[in-house]
Amino acid sequence: MTKEDASIAFASSTFAFVDIGNTSAKVATHVDSKLQVEAIDYSKEDWPHQVAQFPKSIHEKDIDHWVIASVNQVRFETLEHLIRLQQNKPVIQKVRYQDIPMVTSVDQPQSLGIDRLLSGFMATKRFGAPLVVISFGTAVTIDWVDTEGVFAGGLILPGMQLQSDSLSVRTEALPEIQWGSDVTISLPAKNTQSAIQSGIILGLASAIDGLVGRYTEASRLPKNRIHTVITGGNAELITQHLHCKHHVATNLVCHALMELSAINT
Repeated sequence: MTKEDASIAFASSTFAFVDIGNTSAKVATHVDSKLQVEAIDYSKEDWPHQVAQFPKSIHEKDIDHWVIASVNQVRFETLEHLIRLQQNKPVIQKVRYQDIPMVTSVDQPQSLGIDRLLSGFMATKRFGAPLVVISFGTAVTIDWVDTEGVFAGGLILPGMQLQSDSLSVRTEALPEIQWGSDVTISLPAKNTQSAIQSGIILGLASAIDGLVGRYTEASRLPKNRIHTVITGGNAELITQHLHCKHHVATNLVCHALMELSAINT
């Protein structure tokens, strides 16, 4: 099959791309080469049904190919089982690290979070190497792609909800925090909730500024040679407080799954 034939085959098929994370699943499908994305929280008991229905409702027919990246095997199997019950012989691909055309230099690539490698792959394709790719989710990952485009590993910090949950669980007086888009940052903060939220957000922003600086120092490259790319559901709460120059790339994992599908079709 020629490259042109593959492109036609991809365009004429219906694909769904699913990013199964720790807190929610993102499901996407392409319409005229553009992604439409929906995030579905696991607190909804029928989350697998909502994931399965979203792309079908857009295309008004069953989906030919499901391409899934997952950091949770049980949730992957739950979704896979439902899709197979609802559709006649669907093609379901669970993406593995071997499927991603990116060299790694980590100790155990099979244990690397597939979302991290997909984000590194797509960020490199879009912005070029070297770069730092930062993903905000249940955890915050801060990964390095070197000058050769090799995924070299990274760092992991607890995310916003994990940090605030640990404070409420391990102390008597500090409240639970429900994160939304209406967070007000104060320095200094004037009440307990604001103190927790401001401390976590400004603390993460300062950590990222500092760690991007450390990556730059370790690489011995000029600052303007290194891209910093930020993605993830909570990114918008942090980016406005960063001092380092950066790009925001939404839904990077879903875009990577679409890119892989277009390459491999």
